[in-house]
Amino acid sequence: MVTSTKTTERRHKLRLELIDAGETILDKQGLNALTARAVASTVGCSVGAIYNVFEDIDGLIIAVNSRTLAKLDQKISSFVPGGSCGLEPEDCLNELAVAYCRFAIEHTNAWSALFEHGERISRQIPDWHMDEHVHLVGHIVKSLRQLQPAISDEESWQLAGLLFSAVHGVVSLGLQGFFFAVPQRKLEAQVALLVRATLAGLRLN
Repeated sequence: MVTSTKTTERRHKLRLELIDAGETILDKQGLNALTARAVASTVGCSVGAIYNVFEDIDGLIIAVNSRTLAKLDQKISSFVPGGSCGLEPEDCLNELAVAYCRFAIEHTNAWSALFEHGERISRQIPDWHMDEHVHLVGHIVKSLRQLQPAISDEESWQLAGLLFSAVHGVVSLGLQGFFFAVPQRKLEAQVALLVRATLAGLRLN
């Protein structure tokens, strides 16, 4: 029993070290640099040791992305009706968008990996990790339901998804410098304008 407990503790310690290393590599060098060999070198373990903790490198990346989502949630969770910000629903949506934009600018590599990894993963993303993504969109839903109490649950989630996609698109184009993208310094104002325009359309309808 003692041996088993120590083994579990070592495994847990190694897991945290691997995630820490993966997070550091991702922040500094981007998703392409987050390889098993790079992580093993940073931690000072063998590549095989990683697979004693994670099923594959995708499992480690998911764990790193999960940590990123938790940090993003911490940044934006106060901007919901009833949250610590004390704002009205419309202002909450505006601040949610601005906070999301700011997080993407400050943590571009980690933010990008949330979406890039889903395009290249070789297996199905776990339900619990998908739920973490959905949870963030749920913050938008809460504000929309207060603004438009008459809309159905399905409509509120659809609208939240559309609003998120629109804001994400502006942020993504701005950071990549593509097409009609705006400079980074103007991104926050751009997403705020997008939210205001969307909400103005809701009021008209």
